[in-house]
Amino acid sequence: MCRPIAVPFPAAAAVAALAVLVFLPSLWAGFAADDFTMLSTVEALDGPLWAFERNDLGVVDGGHFYRPLWVLLNFGAFVLGGGGALAFHAINLALWALIVVQVVLLVRALAGRFALLAGVAFALYPRHAESVAWVSGNTDLLATALGLGAVQCAVASLPARRRMASAVALTALAALAKESAFVLPALAALALWACAPEGADRRELLRVPAAMALALVPIFALRLLAIGGLGGYSDGLPGATTLVGSLASYAVATVTPHQLEVVRHPLLLAIPLAFVALASVTAWRLHTHGERARLRLVILGLVWFVMALAPALAEPLDLNNATGERLLFLPSVGLALLLAALLPDRTQLGRWGGSAAAGCAALAVLFAAAAALCLASAANWVSATDLAERTVDQALAAAPPSGGELVLLSIPESYRNAHVFTNSFDRAVQRQGRTDLRVSWCAPVHVRARRPGSVRFVPRADGVTFIGRARPSSPFDFPVFGDPAPLSAGCGYQRTASADSHIPGLSLEAIAVPNPQRRGVVTLAFDGRDVRVVEPAS
Repeated sequence: MCRPIAVPFPAAAAVAALAVLVFLPSLWAGFAADDFTMLSTVEALDGPLWAFERNDLGVVDGGHFYRPLWVLLNFGAFVLGGGGALAFHAINLALWALIVVQVVLLVRALAGRFALLAGVAFALYPRHAESVAWVSGNTDLLATALGLGAVQCAVASLPARRRMASAVALTALAALAKESAFVLPALAALALWACAPEGADRRELLRVPAAMALALVPIFALRLLAIGGLGGYSDGLPGATTLVGSLASYAVATVTPHQLEVVRHPLLLAIPLAFVALASVTAWRLHTHGERARLRLVILGLVWFVMALAPALAEPLDLNNATGERLLFLPSVGLALLLAALLPDRTQLGRWGGSAAAGCAALAVLFAAAAALCLASAANWVSATDLAERTVDQALAAAPPSGGELVLLSIPESYRNAHVFTNSFDRAVQRQGRTDLRVSWCAPVHVRARRPGSVRFVPRADGVTFIGRARPSSPFDFPVFGDPAPLSAGCGYQRTASADSHIPGLSLEAIAVPNPQRRGVVTLAFDGRDVRVVEPAS
């Protein structure tokens, strides 16, 4: 088996505390986006078995996702916190601290070097904000905590039966939290390969991963029965263009925090290229010096990253607003392993013409910058959830008193790296007691800075549609490939022929196409900070 995974408790506790500290502002965040759908599900929960009979939306045969353990976790947080967001965020931070310690232990077991440094790097990774600071991101936290536990048990120096039983049990639980757990047998096999001695029996190495895979069979069957199929965001298989674009988005995102906005400033793509070049040169030096064990770790980190990312390749990471960076969470464990493999020790620094002092200083600067980026990312979630609450309150203040329909020509989709609303705006309105109100929303806006008057709509000559124009502080967000799909049943949005499209996915113009179904329609638009009434065409 692998090396003993013991790490001094003070050191592990210090890394966990650092991880909590840099995301501590998220404690003051509220709810946003899919959180309101999740709250509707947990409020409808009728006993523990209820969650195992339905999808994550509380619907039988409704497709989507099967995450009963996640639903139960959120029900517990809902009860514990009296429906407030604080309990959810506190549980997120606790899971986050646990995962960081697990990463330290896993790197110690598989790499045997720089485990604490790799743990610090993982804790300070700015791309973890969507999982840690967003309430609904806790599906990644729960599944990863259980999944890393399963891999650690698979490689631990335990009696064979205990090792297999614990790995199997944790794998099954992880699969009940998120679909990413279905790659755990492959990750466990990879980890066992990484620390296997020369000439090890391959059948022995695959025994525990095979048992983990077998444990997933009844979970998969239960999933099929509960949600009526495979589920997911779409029914069809992704095309080659989507897969290539998705992989490219994740590759760029791994070494570029959202604050750099590499799509807006393409010259910054030099940063990921520089990281790739540095890693390649380091790996080549390891090869030329015959350091086979370190090269094996490099392969381990890269293959872990690709394996863990494979289930998410149909969903590209949006480099404009960081939507989807939660899908990097489990793959980023591979990046921690890769870092532990590539970091040079003192002997190598001297051989390559460097010094230990210079290396430590460079790491300190990088870690300080990463900590600042994490704090800023977490703070953005506080602003985003405030904006979500403000949007709902202002929309309801302008809504018709009874029945009728509310149409928002534009809606804040994101505030920098944090979600506001894409889905669930109707759920948020219903939670305020307006179940009588039909709600539609049209064009999503990516908010870089909250400035009033940044988005304006005027009626077009057809008397039905509206033309919207925005400033760079609040551009409209379009899919990079294909036409935009309506965000709600009562309204769609389109590109204009003269749209400013020099930034892929963002535009300063949009056409809103409302299709109201009731009398008493009130038409509103988010203007970059506030929701304001838009006068219809005469």
